[in-house]
Amino acid sequence: MKLTGEQLNRLRHMDIMELDRAQLTDAKDIVIDMEKSVERRIEDYLEQMGNPYALKSGDYILQTGFLEDTKDTADDRMLLFLKREQERLL
Repeated sequence: MKLTGEQLNRLRHMDIMELDRAQLTDAKDIVIDMEKSVERRIEDYLEQMGNPYALKSGDYILQTGFLEDTKDTADDRMLLFLKREQERLL
């Protein structure tokens, strides 16, 4: 299922409290075939996800977002988050 720009924008801005858990894909159900090309793996992932900005993992709903105009990687952001959490706990 290909999403239009309007549909993607609506999903991107949904409030996490308005997401329907029953409509979300569970992360454990996503299968990535590493034999396929990167382009095809991305297409498969998006088809399985339905909503590329939210999924569930067990009892939790995970909502993702993407920063524009940054050179930071996901790893950079995760390290920053962990550093802040460590400082908060000390």
